[in-house]
Amino acid sequence: MKFNNKIIFFIIIASEIFFYCPDLLFSASLEDEIVVVVNLNNPVNSLTPKEVSDLFLSRRRTFPSGEAVILIEQERNSFLREKFFYLINKMTVRRVNAYWARLQFSGEVQPPEYLPNSQAVLEVIRKNTNAIGYVDFANVDDSVRVVLHLKD
Repeated sequence: MKFNNKIIFFIIIASEIFFYCPDLLFSASLEDEIVVVVNLNNPVNSLTPKEVSDLFLSRRRTFPSGEAVILIEQERNSFLREKFFYLINKMTVRRVNAYWARLQFSGEVQPPEYLPNSQAVLEVIRKNTNAIGYVDFANVDDSVRVVLHLKD
């Protein structure tokens, strides 16, 4: 089967646009809300996007109350993780993974625990007072506290 030059050109241009403009990639897929959640026994009631970004990039390692944070992440290359970091600080998963690789190489800090889905994240948060994670809003129930809503 022979491809038309116009089709090949279109494919090349489209892939370049999505590579250099990730906003376009997510514009149609950010309709669902992502929420940041903590254990019900955690004294934190809300966090700002900056505070959450600092926690998930290990710039801060404690809650505002001073308690140590246990970061719980979605699967390393998951779409939900990509959406979360895009919404919180416009970073792609590739950049986040490179960031964590540098931190890990320096010996400064270890990356957070990666879990396969929102249900697994919620399960760990329910059991750990100092755990924090993010999930699709559709998965949230009254067994955790939402401290930040992220929506495009």
